[in-house]
Amino acid sequence: MHAVIYARYSTDGQREASIDDQVRNCTRFAEREGIVVDEVYHDKAISGAVRSRPGYQAMLEAAMAGRFAVLIVDDLSRLSRDDYEMKGVLRRLTWRGIRIVGVSDGYDSDRKGHKIHAGFKGLMNELFLDDLRERTHRGMTGQAIKGYNCGGRTFGYRNAPIEDESRTDAYGRPVVVAVEYRIDEHQAEIVRLIHEWYASGHSYKWIASELNRRKIPSSRGSSWAISAIKVMLENEMYAGTLIWNRRMWVKHPDTGKRTYRERPKEDWVVSHRPELRIVPEAVLEAVRARQQRTRASGIGKHGTAARKYLFSGMMRCAECGGNFVVAAGGGRYGCANHKTRGSAVCSNGLTVSRQIVEENILASVKQRLKSPRCLDTFKASAARLIEDHNASDHAAQIEQKLKAACRTRDNLLNAIKQGILTVSTKESLEAAEAEVAELKRQLERASRWQVAAILPKAVERFEAAIDELEQRLNGHVAPAREVLKAILGERIVIHRRGEYLEAELADCAQVAVANSLNSCFDSGGCGGPQRFESTFVPLRHSECGFPGKPRHRRRASVQRKSNHTANR
Repeated sequence: MHAVIYARYSTDGQREASIDDQVRNCTRFAEREGIVVDEVYHDKAISGAVRSRPGYQAMLEAAMAGRFAVLIVDDLSRLSRDDYEMKGVLRRLTWRGIRIVGVSDGYDSDRKGHKIHAGFKGLMNELFLDDLRERTHRGMTGQAIKGYNCGGRTFGYRNAPIEDESRTDAYGRPVVVAVEYRIDEHQAEIVRLIHEWYASGHSYKWIASELNRRKIPSSRGSSWAISAIKVMLENEMYAGTLIWNRRMWVKHPDTGKRTYRERPKEDWVVSHRPELRIVPEAVLEAVRARQQRTRASGIGKHGTAARKYLFSGMMRCAECGGNFVVAAGGGRYGCANHKTRGSAVCSNGLTVSRQIVEENILASVKQRLKSPRCLDTFKASAARLIEDHNASDHAAQIEQKLKAACRTRDNLLNAIKQGILTVSTKESLEAAEAEVAELKRQLERASRWQVAAILPKAVERFEAAIDELEQRLNGHVAPAREVLKAILGERIVIHRRGEYLEAELADCAQVAVANSLNSCFDSGGCGGPQRFESTFVPLRHSECGFPGKPRHRRRASVQRKSNHTANR
C-alpha cells in the first residue's frame, strides 16, 4: 500500500523543524501499519486558510493521478483550516478510494463516523481562525496608532526593527516589539522620478517601459507593470500620511479568491509622519491635478473584463511566460507583459483577433474529439458504464422477485405448520422453493444486459454534441472554460511564427472523455506509458475555412498509468 505525507506550518514565527516533527510522527504511524511512504509534500510558513499552497496543490495533483492510496497528516488542520475546503478535499479523496489518516487527532476515513469527526474538527479550525484574526487585528490597531508598520513593504522605505533590550528570545536575542518605516534613499529617488514623469505628462505605460528599459527592479525585484505605477501614484504615504485599516480582505465562498472591501472612513487609522515624506508638495499637487483631469474626462475607464472570455487565463506567451489577455474592447488577444511592461520585458507585440482564436482552437478541439482514439475511448467507457448501470438495475429487479417468492414460500410453510396440508399446498411449496433457488442463482450470476442497442445511440449523441460545441459553450463561459481545460490542459502556449501566432495545444482529450464518464483511462497498454503529442494550430485566417493542418510533436511529459479504479 503506497502512501504520501503532507506537512505544513503557518507562519515565519513557527519553527521550521515543525515540518520534521510532523513527518517523523507520520512516518512512525506508517511503519506500525506496514505502509510504504513514497513521497513527502510540505508547505512552509503558509496559512492553512490559503488554498494555493505549492505542496498542497502538488499533493492533490498526485491524488487525482492515482499515484497513492493513503494520505497521512499529523492532524486535519494541516490539510486546511477552512471548513469548506477541508470537507471538499475529504470528499474528493475518499470518492477516489484514498484513505486519509490524521495521526495526532485520531482521524481515519476508513472508520465508521469519520464524517462526524471531520465536522467537529472543521468547526474547531474555523473558530480558531476567527479568534486568531480578531486578536491579531486588535494588536495591529495598537501598532498603527503609534505609527508603526503593521506588515508588508512599501517601495521607497525599509523596515527597521525596534528591539526591547530588557527582553530576550529563546536564542538570547533582544525581542522585536515593533517595526518602523525609514526612508530608503535609493528607492526614494525612483519614487520622485515616477511622480515627476507623470506630472510632466508621461503615461503609465511609458513610465513602466522606461523603468524596465533602464533595468530598475520593482519592489518585488522583477519588472514594472502599469498597475504598480498606478498604485504608487495613489499612495498617500509618499506625502507623509500613513493610513491603516482602509481595506479588509475577504475570501469568495465559491472560488476561494481573496478580494478587498473598503472599510468606513471612521474605522481608518491615520497617522501624520512628516519625516516620512518623499515627494515634494509641489510635485504631488501636480500629480493630483492631472489625476483629477483624467477622471473627469473619463480616460482610462475601461472596466474590468477579468475571466470574461472563453480562453481567459489559459493562454501563455512562449517568450516571457506572461498571460495572453484581451485588450480593452474585447477585440484582440496580446501578451500582457508586452502591453503593460514594455518591449524590454517581452518583445512579442503580435496580437490576434479573439474570433480567430476561438474559431481555430475550437475547430482543433472538435477534430481531436472525433479522432478514432477518442471515439474508441468513449465507446469503451460508455459500454462499461451502461453495463454497470443495467447490471445494477437487473439485480434490483431480481431481488424484488426473490423477496416476493420468499414471502410466498414462508406463507405456505406457515399454512403447513397450522395443519393445512393438501396436494395443491405441497405442489405450491415445491414450486415456490424452486423459484427461490432459481432467483438466487440469477442473483449470483447478476447477468448483464446487452449494450448493442444502446451504445450506437450514445455514440450518435456524442458526435452531435461535438458538432454543436460552439452552441453548447456559448453563454456559459466559466463552466465552458473548465470543460476546455479538461480537454486541452491548464495552459495553451502561444508562439510567434514570423508575422502570425500559433497555439500549442496539449492532447488531453482521451483522458477527458474517459474521466467525463467516471472511467479509469489506462494510458500504459502493453507498450508502457504513452507519450501524448502537442498540436500546433496557426491563429490566422485560412481560405479553406480550417486553420491549416495541425502539426504534431511529442511532449516531454508522460501520462502516468493510473493505479486505482475510479468509482463508476
